[in-house]
Amino acid sequence: MRDVLLALFLLSAFPVVIYRYQAGAMIIGFISFMYPQSNAFGFALSIQWLDIFLVLSLVGYVLKQGYLKYQHHTLITLVMLLYIWTCISTVLGVNWMFAYDMWLKFSKVCVLAYVTYAMLQTERRLIAFMKVMVISIGFYGFKGGVFTIISGGGYYVLGPINSFFADNNGMSLVLCMVLPFMIFFVTHAENIYQRYFALVLSLTTAFAVLGTQSRTGFVALVVTLLYFTWLQKKLARALMILIPVAAVAFFFMPDTWTERMQSTAEYETDDSFQGRVDMWKASVRIANDFPVFGGGYNVIYIPEVIARYVDFGVTARAIHSAYFQMMAEHGYGGLLIFMFILGWTYLTARRMAQQAEEISALPWMKDLTVAIRSSLVGYGVLALTANIAFFDMLYFQIVITAIADNLLRQHVVGKKFSLNQPASNTAKQAPKPA
Repeated sequence: MRDVLLALFLLSAFPVVIYRYQAGAMIIGFISFMYPQSNAFGFALSIQWLDIFLVLSLVGYVLKQGYLKYQHHTLITLVMLLYIWTCISTVLGVNWMFAYDMWLKFSKVCVLAYVTYAMLQTERRLIAFMKVMVISIGFYGFKGGVFTIISGGGYYVLGPINSFFADNNGMSLVLCMVLPFMIFFVTHAENIYQRYFALVLSLTTAFAVLGTQSRTGFVALVVTLLYFTWLQKKLARALMILIPVAAVAFFFMPDTWTERMQSTAEYETDDSFQGRVDMWKASVRIANDFPVFGGGYNVIYIPEVIARYVDFGVTARAIHSAYFQMMAEHGYGGLLIFMFILGWTYLTARRMAQQAEEISALPWMKDLTVAIRSSLVGYGVLALTANIAFFDMLYFQIVITAIADNLLRQHVVGKKFSLNQPASNTAKQAPKPA
């Protein structure tokens, strides 16, 4: 029954996407964020819905000549540069057969993010896309938060199967990254019902992060909320989230959860952490031998690489760090581009916050930059111990930043023009001196 309902819903959107290509971008975001087919168990799970809607959206985009309104952005150029770099590292890597599957996944992420960027060049479309993101991830946040409270935190909260965030660390990542946007809609909801809806999603999503029992996820949650509070300088609003989260963490979560969180500080005796350190050392060795382009995607799983670079007696495993992952797979050059993208996105959002104070036409823009920066900080924390360098959520949020910056620039240019125009008219109408 679930398969039939999902298929009917998505099939009914086909003509809408052809007529309104921006609806295709919303559907692409919905499928990428929520992965709804994971909640089905039949034929709907095997259909490549993303590929279908990508093609339909592009057809509608061309028919409606949406490309005439296209505006490029530096962040998009940087993402393209990273993608080209990974293509080269795939070809020049140790074994391209091990790299192909991950290269194909990242190729799809880049194409989907770029198409979404091209189709969402208005304020209304951007806000709608963020609502899709909040509702899609909020579904798992609400379900996971309620499950955490009911079960007393005794079980793991996991993401949908076969998705980018299927495990507990990935689940905590998407929840932490979207939580600031949920709080954003608490302030900038269109009505009181949306405000309370966003508030409920924010609270349950924070509880769900606790339920993932991800130690880095818990640290990222605390850092994200504190940094969000510091940027907004509105402690009262932040306490609506911080106090309930603290209460659930200390009074409802079981002793096993407390012990697991406390073990974060005991990294010297933590076998899991020491195993990651072993993989980080191996990543540095690989990067030193392949300093420019690295060894290619999934280089750490190649048998000859394991034999040469992993210490004897150490079991090879995932690198568990986006930074070391980028270093080993795509060299110091790839790591430099990746870090530059993160830094430029953050600096762009900070510059937007300064400009937004002068633009009364976009009262929500400054709070959006707070959400973007807080989300990036949460990502940066989780990236220390998770393979999330090519996580699709990051690139969609880069797209959101680029679109918002384009909108802000339009208003800045319009304001400067309106300020200069009366002066020129006055000069023309002034009487000539005798």
